Amino acid sequence: MIRLGKRNNFLKKAWNHSRFLSSKPNGFLEKHESVETRHAKDNANVVIIGGGCVGTSLAYHLAKFGVKNVVLLEKTELTAGSTWHAAGLTTYYHPGINMRNLHYESIKLFETIEAETDQEIGFHATGSLRLAHTMEHMNEFKYMMTRHQWHRANQELVDPDSIAEMHPLLNMDGIHGGLYCPGDGHTDPYSLTMAFAKGARMYGATLVQDCPVTGTKQRTDGTWDVDTPSGKINTKQVVNAAGFHAREIGQMAGLDLPLVPVHHQYLVSASVPFLEDWQKNHNGRQIPGIRDLRGSYYARQERTGLLFGPYEEPEKMKIQEDWYDNGVPKGFGKELWESDLDRLDKCIEHAMDLLPIMQETDITSVIAGPITYSPDILPMMGPTHHLTNYWLAVGFGYGIIHSGGAGKYLARWMMNGEPDYDLIECDPDRYSDWTDRKFLMEKARESYGMNTCPAFPKEERWAGRPTERVSGVYEETKERGAAFGFHAGWEQPHFFATKGELTTTPVCYTRKHYHDAVGREVDLILNGVGVADLTPFGKFILEGPGATKFLSSMVANTLPKQQRVNISHMLTPNGKVYSELTISRLGKDRYYIVTGSGSEGHDFRWIKQHMPENAEFTLQNVTDQMGVLAVTGKYSRDVMTKLTDSAMSHEEFPFLECREMNLAGFGVQATRISYTGELGWEIHHDRNDTGALYKRILEAGAEFEIGDYGAYATNSLRLEKGFRGWGSEMNLDKNPFEAGLGPFVKTNKKTSFIGQEACKELLGKELKTKLVALTVDTHGYLDPEGNETIWFDNKVVGNTTSGAWSYNKNTSICMAYLPPGDLAELGSNVYVELLGKRYKATVVNDPMYETEAVRTRNALKQAQLQA
Repeated sequence: MIRLGKRNNFLKKAWNHSRFLSSKPNGFLEKHESVETRHAKDNANVVIIGGGCVGTSLAYHLAKFGVKNVVLLEKTELTAGSTWHAAGLTTYYHPGINMRNLHYESIKLFETIEAETDQEIGFHATGSLRLAHTMEHMNEFKYMMTRHQWHRANQELVDPDSIAEMHPLLNMDGIHGGLYCPGDGHTDPYSLTMAFAKGARMYGATLVQDCPVTGTKQRTDGTWDVDTPSGKINTKQVVNAAGFHAREIGQMAGLDLPLVPVHHQYLVSASVPFLEDWQKNHNGRQIPGIRDLRGSYYARQERTGLLFGPYEEPEKMKIQEDWYDNGVPKGFGKELWESDLDRLDKCIEHAMDLLPIMQETDITSVIAGPITYSPDILPMMGPTHHLTNYWLAVGFGYGIIHSGGAGKYLARWMMNGEPDYDLIECDPDRYSDWTDRKFLMEKARESYGMNTCPAFPKEERWAGRPTERVSGVYEETKERGAAFGFHAGWEQPHFFATKGELTTTPVCYTRKHYHDAVGREVDLILNGVGVADLTPFGKFILEGPGATKFLSSMVANTLPKQQRVNISHMLTPNGKVYSELTISRLGKDRYYIVTGSGSEGHDFRWIKQHMPENAEFTLQNVTDQMGVLAVTGKYSRDVMTKLTDSAMSHEEFPFLECREMNLAGFGVQATRISYTGELGWEIHHDRNDTGALYKRILEAGAEFEIGDYGAYATNSLRLEKGFRGWGSEMNLDKNPFEAGLGPFVKTNKKTSFIGQEACKELLGKELKTKLVALTVDTHGYLDPEGNETIWFDNKVVGNTTSGAWSYNKNTSICMAYLPPGDLAELGSNVYVELLGKRYKATVVNDPMYETEAVRTRNALKQAQLQA
C-alpha cells in the first residue's frame, strides 16, 4: 500500500508543473518549424479540411494513389488541435475485429514512411504489455487471443516471469500474466504529421496553412464551394477531417455530428537513470509500454523518462460541454487546459504501486488537452446519406494509431467506390436523429471511463439508454422479463427471464445465465407459439415510375412478383456482399425494403447515392414510423386466424407472400417469413399501434399458451437452418459464392446490376474460402459466438463467424470459413479455440435442419405421391 505522504509528494511535484499552458512543451515541437505554406487554388478534385494526422494522411494517400489536385486546408498550422499534444501510442491490439486491420495498416506505414519521405517520425517499436491483476483479466486475454490468431499481427500470452524480464521496473506482486504485442510502440505525433505532409506534397498535393474554412455550400451540379478568407475553392469532393472543429465544419453543411471534446491528461517525468542505462545496454531499445487495466492507465518511456496517462472513472472524467453547445473558443489551437490532478488520484496510486520508481521521480510537465469522442469512441469515417460528395473523417479518440490506416482506407474508398474491407462499426450513418445531446454526453463519459474495463461477449452498457427509439411494447415486455440489447438506438429483447432469473448484463466468458431461458423460447417456437418485437429493422419504401428498373440494377437477385417477397443482396462493383435485403413488392413500382437494424443508414445511403438525377421515383426511410411484431411457431397460423377474416391456410397464404390486410382491427402488412426458419408471420404496421396490437395477439394466443421470445432464440434457430447473417457470414470481406449465396446471384438476368461482371469472373475462379457449418464439442462449458480461431495440424486454417448452442442437436454449433477442399468436406474435423483451449469440431450439413417451408413442401409432395 502506498503511503499517503508519498502520494502527496508525487502530486505536489506534478502540480508544480501542471500550470504550463504554453503550446510548445520542451521536447515536443522544437523540430520542423519550416512547414511550407502555399496559396489555395480556386478549384480542386478533393478539399480536405483539417491538418492533423488524419487529414494529412488522407492527403498523402490520395496523392500517392494518383488523385490530382488534392488540397488540404488548415485553420492555423499543421498538428494544431489534438494531434500535437497526443501521447503517440501505437498498437496492433483492438478488442474489435475489423479495427485491427486499421491498426495493422498504420503501423506498417509507420515502419516505412521515414525512408519514403526522408522525414524522421520518432517511431519506437518497443512492444507493449497489457497486465492482468485478476483472473478475470486473464480470461479476457485468452478471449482476445481466441479472436486474434487468425489475424496478421503477432500477439501472445506471457507469464509473470517473462513480464519481469521484459520490464524490470514493475512491482510484480499480484500480476497473473499479460498480453504481449511485440510490434507495438509509440511515435512522435508532430513528426508523423510532418512526414504525411511532406509525402503529400511530394506526390503533388497542396497544403495550405493559416486558411480557416468559413463556409461550405453545394452547387446544383453536386460540387462544393469551400469559402476561406483567401477566396472560394470549388471542389468535386469535400472531406471534413477537422478534429475538434469537425462539429462546426459539419454545421456549415447542415450536419449535426455527435462529437464532443473530452479532457485527457498525461504526465511526463524527468530522466530516470535506470532507463538511461537500460537503453545503453539494449542497443537503444526502450522498455515496453504498459497498460495497467486494474489502474486504468497507460505508461511508456518518453526519451529517458516516463509518460503516464490515466483514464479516470466515468463520474470523474470531464467533458467540455460548452464546446458542443457554443463551439470551440476563437483562437484555440495549440493551447492546453489547466490540469486537474485530483481526478487522477486513484490511477496515480495504482501507478505508484506498479512502478515504484515514480515515487521518487520528478514530473516535468502535465499535458491536459482535448480529444474528440463519438459516443462509442470509434471514428466516423466515410460518406453520409445526408449529403453527396461529402466525406467524414472525424471522431478519432485514438487518432495517431488510426491515422495511417484511416487515410489509406478512405482514399481507396473515394477512388474505387467501395472500401477495401468491412468497417461498418465506423460508418457515420450508424448515428441518426435519436443520437441526442443527452445520449452523447452520457455515452462518451461511459466510453472514456470504461476504457480499460474487460470487454465481455454480448455485454450491454447502459449509459444514455433508453433513447427515444423504444417500441410501443417496451414497458410491457420489460415487465414480462425482457433483457434488452442495444440496436442502432433501439431497445430489443434478447431473451425473457422468468421470476427469479436475472435480466442483467452477463459479464463472463463462459456459458451465460440465460441459457435455460433461451432454451424455453426455442421450445416455445418449435412446439407452441411466440411473439417477438422486431421494430428495430431498417425499413424503406421505394416507389414511383422507374423504381423497378432501378431496384433491379441494385440487387443480384431477380425482383419478386407483386404481393411476393424475396431475399436479395446488394453487391459492390468488385462483387463483395454490401448488404442483404428483404424486398416486398406491394405494387408494380412500389417496394417495401427491410434490412437489419445495424445496416439502416449504411443501406439507405447506398441506395440513395445510386439513384439517378431527376428520378421520378422516391426513397423514404420509414424505420421510425413502422413497428414490426412477429408471430412464430407451430400454432402461429391458429393465432393469426383468430385475428383476421383473411384466409391463412398454406395454400391461400403461401410462404414468401406479403399481404395488406386487417388484423385485430388494425391495417397491417403481413408477410409469411421468419428468420427462425419456422412457420411465422412478420406484421408490419403503424408504430403507434404496436402496443394495442401486441395486446390483441397475446389475447388471441392465450389458449395456445403464447409467450415472448427474443433475438438469442432466433439466432440459435437460424444457425440450424443455415441462414446467413450480414456482418458475420457475409460482409464486404466476402463474395457471395464464398458465403454460399450463389442461388441468390442471377448473373444472366436481363437487367445488369452492380457487381455483375465481377461475379461472372468469380464464377470462373476457385474459391479462396468456403462457409461451412460445424458442431463443436465444448463439453457444455461455453459456446462459440463468432470470430474464434480454427486450427488444424497446429496451424490456423480459418475462423468462425457466429455461433450458439443448438437445443435441437444438444451441442454447440457455429458457422465458419475454411479452405475449400478436404477440410470443408462433410465429416472433416478441425479445432475451434475457445478461451485458450481447442475443441474438436465437425463439418456437418448446411443447413442442419430443413425450414418449415421445405418440410411442408416435401410433405405435400409425399402426400401427392401416395394419393
